[in-house]
Amino acid sequence: MWVSIIIYLMLFVQFLLLCLFLLIMYLLVRGIFGVPFVRSNKVFSRAMMELAQVKPGEVVVDYGSGDGAIVNVAAKEFGAKGIGFEYLRALVLYARARALLAGVSKNVEFRRENFLSGKTLPKADVVSSYLFPEVNAKLEPLLIRDYPSGTRVVSRTFLFQTLPMIASKKVGKETVYLYQIP
Repeated sequence: MWVSIIIYLMLFVQFLLLCLFLLIMYLLVRGIFGVPFVRSNKVFSRAMMELAQVKPGEVVVDYGSGDGAIVNVAAKEFGAKGIGFEYLRALVLYARARALLAGVSKNVEFRRENFLSGKTLPKADVVSSYLFPEVNAKLEPLLIRDYPSGTRVVSRTFLFQTLPMIASKKVGKETVYLYQIP
């Protein structure tokens, strides 16, 4: 009997290790061929929203929202409404759970969509991103196409090439940039 339990336990552990290996491989492939998930903690999220001067009732849209940290901070600490776009289903589910735990789920939504698909982007007062330069380069014409003049765009670390930069702020070793749609 004990031998059977040990065998089943060993098979279960092997199964868990295989699942972990597959998850790591998936994330590596995603990181190589897309934008990897790198969390924006509260310090960065708050700095981005402060630089953009987010006001209660404004709409913040975060492209590549990951676990929803930026949108949740915008809703909880600044009284904004938020929309997060994230392609990975697991991160969308995680972001929704985090919003529920933070008590802001009524003021935020997370969409599993490719925002570069060409669809019209949702209305926003502030756009947030933490994306690689090549993704920002693809996103920039969509921002100019769909957002009115004066819409604020805040980016962590990576620049937008043609948007007029309004301000920047050092946060640790990184910089947060504020732009405005012309």
